[in-house]
Parts: sequence; C-alpha cells; structure tokens
Amino acid sequence: MRKRHLIYATLLATVGLSVAGVAGFASADPASEAERQSAKASKLDTTTDLDEYWTPERIANAKPVTAPKASRASGDSQPDGESVVIDGTKPKLKSPVDTTIGRLLFTTDDGDYICSANVVPSDNGSVLATARHCGFENNGRNYRFAPDYDSGNTPHGWWDWKSAGWTSGGDGVAFDYAFIVLNKKDGRTVQDTVGSSGIAFNNAIDRDAQITGIPGATDAVFHCNGKAYTNGNNQQLMDNCDGMSGGASGGAWLQDMDGGSGYQVGTYFGSVGSAAAGSYFGEEAREVWTGASTTPV
Repeated sequence: MRKRHLIYATLLATVGLSVAGVAGFASADPASEAERQSAKASKLDTTTDLDEYWTPERIANAKPVTAPKASRASGDSQPDGESVVIDGTKPKLKSPVDTTIGRLLFTTDDGDYICSANVVPSDNGSVLATARHCGFENNGRNYRFAPDYDSGNTPHGWWDWKSAGWTSGGDGVAFDYAFIVLNKKDGRTVQDTVGSSGIAFNNAIDRDAQITGIPGATDAVFHCNGKAYTNGNNQQLMDNCDGMSGGASGGAWLQDMDGGSGYQVGTYFGSVGSAAAGSYFGEEAREVWTGASTTPV
C-alpha cells in the first residue's frame, strides 16, 4: 500500500505555513522527516517584493528544470473512482490551450528556475496545474506565472501566487502534480482574463492525448500528440514525443481536444525510458484541486 499525504502550503504574512485544518486541501501529519520537510514554505511574497526580485536579467538567467527520468512501474492501473469532467471557459482569444498555458517562474534553495503551468477551471477562477517537481519539495518560493507566454512576451503580465497544494509520497510519476492558487491582478482573476482548459479526474489513460508545454530550448509553446498508455501505477506514457525538454515540466496532459482546448488529465513529468511521461489526476488530485478551487482570493 502506497503512503500518500496531501500537502497544503499557505503563505501568511507572519507565520509562513499552515499544513492542517483546511478542508480538502490539508494533510495528515507527515509520517517522516522527509515528508515534513516537503511541506516547508517561505514567507509571504508581495507584488512589490516579486517585482524587485524578478528583474529582466534574473528572468533571463532562470534555468529550465530538468525533466526527470523514472523507471517503468508495475501494478494496478485502474482509475480510483468514477470519471469527473469539468468544462473549461473559453474567452474570445486565440487557440485556448495556447492562451491558458504559460511560463512559471520560481526559486528553490538551488537557484531560480522555469517550468510550465496551465490555467484549469475553478470556483475562484485562480488555479493553475503544474508539476510537483517544480520546486514544491525543495522549499519553492517566489512563484510567478505569465499566461499566453511566447518567447519572452507576456501579453497579460505576471500573476503572483497565493498558495499551493500537492500530494506527497506515492509514485514519482503518477503523483507529480501540484495546484497553485494565484492572486487577482488589477481586480481580475486569471480565468476571467484568459479562460481555462477543462479538467477531468479518473479518466481512462489509453486514449488519444496531447502534451502541451513551453520547453526552455525554444521558449515557445510546443505540442506533442499521440496515443497514451500505461504499464503500471497510472503512469501516463506517450511514445514518439521529442522536443519536450527542460522547462516544459508542469505542462498540460490533455484529452478530448476540442477547438484547441480539451480536458487536462495530468501534468508533464519527463521520461520513462524513451516515452514521455505524465502524472495522473485521480481521487487524490481531485481533493487537492478542490481545496485550491475553493480558496478565497
């Protein structure tokens, strides 16, 4: 039996972290020192702090997170529960997923980094899906997101984070997701501004899918399409997907593409052998997403 814990990191002006007591977005007491350390968070980052920190030079020098490699798993790969599908929103902009995908900046104890993230539907209109290995178990902080990012262009500006949740423990691929809650910008939520893809939980894996991310090598949105499959523990895999290099981590794994949007069912992890690999939105992911979705902003 795999041991998993839901982690909730809330930034507070004086304390820095709240782990328990938030319904649907909290954790049981972590069972090990490693899991306690994974819940560590930083002080509150104000917009002024982040404006001063993320200078153009620092953004240009932020390094792509290396897309991890993992071994193929074995074991049961059945969905955890009944499929749940939630529609996205589609303002009158260009191809929706190209608009909702964006560049994620953050800092860890090792330096400044970039990943990808995608706007998903939520009650508060302020939730991103990204990868757990994008700093969340290495004292990640200074998170900032630019939707519709393209080669340094940020048509909707940068949005600051408020809190984040993820699942600690479990398979390194299938549970490699995190949900970030953003603050409003100029009184508007990110979803009001650029829309969102859909999101789905407990969907079958062996279906046509698209991976969308922003590799650091090209600094532009990249799509990879194919038939997804798994060989254990809900690892989502896809063959013949070249180009998803570092910086694409946290990109969207999508099904049922319709007009360029679709439903996000996981996040891009890295590789398992020669295959691209992604996390899986099962019941644990749904619980974390629910907590993020209902967080006041």
